[in-house]
Amino acid sequence: MDISGWLVNLTARAVAESMDVRTMRHLASKLLHNYDIHERTGFPRNIAIPNKTAAEQIVKDLRDSGLFLEFVDLLIEIGNTGHMGRKYRVPHLREIVLEINKAGFVYDEEFKMFVEDSKLRRTKNWGVLREAEEYVFTFLRVDTVGNSDMVRKYPDELIQSAYFDLRAIVQKSVEKRNGRIWSWEGDGGTVAFYFSQKNNSAALSGIEIIHELFFYNAIRSRLAEPLRVRIAVHSGPCEFRFKCEDIRSEALKKIAEIESNYTKPGNVTFSSNVYYSLDPIIAEQLKPLDFEENPLFFRYELCWEENGKRVRNRV
Repeated sequence: MDISGWLVNLTARAVAESMDVRTMRHLASKLLHNYDIHERTGFPRNIAIPNKTAAEQIVKDLRDSGLFLEFVDLLIEIGNTGHMGRKYRVPHLREIVLEINKAGFVYDEEFKMFVEDSKLRRTKNWGVLREAEEYVFTFLRVDTVGNSDMVRKYPDELIQSAYFDLRAIVQKSVEKRNGRIWSWEGDGGTVAFYFSQKNNSAALSGIEIIHELFFYNAIRSRLAEPLRVRIAVHSGPCEFRFKCEDIRSEALKKIAEIESNYTKPGNVTFSSNVYYSLDPIIAEQLKPLDFEENPLFFRYELCWEENGKRVRNRV
């Protein structure tokens, strides 16, 4: 986010008018380790730093360190819940938030932080996650069944058109639930969820993709056979990297294993750590996998009843 000088000055003014230098320094230290306001301003330690000077230096340093939004998060927090037993009324906060909104960020009440407004833009890090920092994500992996055979069987234009349609289905399903496509390799890819009840969002996205593909195969597809996918959903810690090829993550290895080894065509397979945190309405649609040594995975499969008999989707 490009922070204007006007917004920096307004924020510094709000800080100077609402707290003493000791409190400012304590808040800054939450974001900048061992922050030394005397060193930054050049004031001797035996001389009190004016509120205005300290506030301007702190806000400028946080802006220059890329931590301005995180600092405003703290200002909202101390106004709502307090700091060290005291609530602070931060003036001009509404104006500051409105200016941040104009720049394309909204405040997420659940996570108590600003994230990019998905109506305006969608980046891999939601505008706020930091390179090389570790977070807990929920991942959704999609892979097309029989890709090699179809590539040999169909003209390139036809197969590329089908894969373009597949990506469009995936993108629409995940982005409306604040997911982000991290990588796409033509016939499938990996999606990450971090905000907004990420396990439920990933589960609903996977189920919707299966439904949408059913209608796509029945109505729109130009292939002589159904376009089928395997989908897996798993949650775990992962270091964020803008270049996905640089990521080394056990969670990503695990979801690849679940998708390739435990998922049938046309199914969504869920790891237990996702399943047990799902909303009951979603969880009751899933069934445990039928393995002799059950690895605690659960699946969703599109099916319906005809003449009182349960019929599974075979496409």
